[in-house]
Amino acid sequence: MALKETQALLARIFTDAKARREFFEDLPRGARAFGLSEAETETIAALDKREVESFARSLLGKRALDARKTLPLTAKALGQEFDRLLFEAIDGPPQPQRHRADAAALTRLLVSRPMDPPWIGGLARYEMGFVAAARPGAFFLMRRFAYPIDEIARQLLTGARVDVTSRQRVGLWLRAPRGRLFFRLF
Repeated sequence: MALKETQALLARIFTDAKARREFFEDLPRGARAFGLSEAETETIAALDKREVESFARSLLGKRALDARKTLPLTAKALGQEFDRLLFEAIDGPPQPQRHRADAAALTRLLVSRPMDPPWIGGLARYEMGFVAAARPGAFFLMRRFAYPIDEIARQLLTGARVDVTSRQRVGLWLRAPRGRLFFRLF
């Protein structure tokens, strides 16, 4: 196996829980699936499963830290639940543009099911609006929110308990080519 293929295999084992579990549960089968020779299988089998799991957890921790930076208000609102929900949302190896992809996966999960607080999916969508607007070039995005996202953000930033009732808001992100970003909530 070429070095590049070995690195790809190790990256998959370290970043994909399902692939890691299947590989260690049935090493000969896993080795065949990855095209390993007998000698290469013995080398991989010498890896300490606990150390591999520990390293994989540290990689997930880094992904959670990056996702917290991408969705800071959502992370603040979710507290300890943020990591658990993120890990549920990003099951599998990292995608291209991992920071955005992980944050987007968590946002999809938060929007897809009833949550407590009920505005958390809207808050994540609001933050993802700014992530999307950070791309170069012209940009236009409009999103409707079921809760007053601006009040939620302000209360979170001041450390106050969020106390809002359902009230429609529309967010508008607009930027001309090479221009400044315009954002407004209506």
